[in-house]
Amino acid sequence: MGAFIDSLKTSAKVGADEVKKSMRINQLQSEISQLEKKQNEIYANIGRMAVEADGIDKFGDVGTELLGLQEETAAKRAELNELKPPTEGSAEGGDGFCKNCGTKYTAGTKFCSSCGAKLT
Repeated sequence: MGAFIDSLKTSAKVGADEVKKSMRINQLQSEISQLEKKQNEIYANIGRMAVEADGIDKFGDVGTELLGLQEETAAKRAELNELKPPTEGSAEGGDGFCKNCGTKYTAGTKFCSSCGAKLT
């Protein structure tokens, strides 16, 4: 009977160790994912700064692809804005959307924060 109890204790310890290991694996995967997300955000910021400093033309095909995506996004935002009913505060002098790229802006803003277009 003592051997049986010892066997159960050993099995329980092995099971508990496996659960702890599994929990640590999940925790590490989550932490790695968060770190990689932060890295990607930094890369994106570096890319924006490089484009602002050197211009999009310097980046060849990648720059051309980005411009195409920006144009497509602006067209879809414009279509969306046409389909959406007017909201409070969107009357003349209130918040609005850039006619060039569709980015929302607040009243009194002179230039679009996304594309730099002059706002009327």
